[in-house]
Amino acid sequence: MAQVRARWLAFYAEHVEPVSKEIFSHIEKLIIGTLIVSAGAHVSSNEPAIVLFGYLRHGLVGRGVMLFGIILLLLNFLDGLYKLAKLNWHVAYQIVMTVLYVALSVRLIQLILAFRGGE
Repeated sequence: MAQVRARWLAFYAEHVEPVSKEIFSHIEKLIIGTLIVSAGAHVSSNEPAIVLFGYLRHGLVGRGVMLFGIILLLLNFLDGLYKLAKLNWHVAYQIVMTVLYVALSVRLIQLILAFRGGE
């Protein structure tokens, strides 16, 4: 029994743990990027009660925040695609992962805006 446990722990440490850390790291970055994009969309669509530096228009600031979030999402996406390409997996799998990433990003933005009451 101790030998089976030792094999499982070795397999887990070598294969499962690094993959799960990468997946959760990318999901965390995806959520942060979508929160930033949705916050910018909320500021752009609604005139909030706060005053931003006095001189800047809310729509301009909101679009800037959205652009920053989109750049973060794009960098996270390219990092994940680069890491997938290094694994020498089939191109179809990489295409499926790309479509899922984009669909999940858009859906998370919509979900966050729906919870905030925007758009």
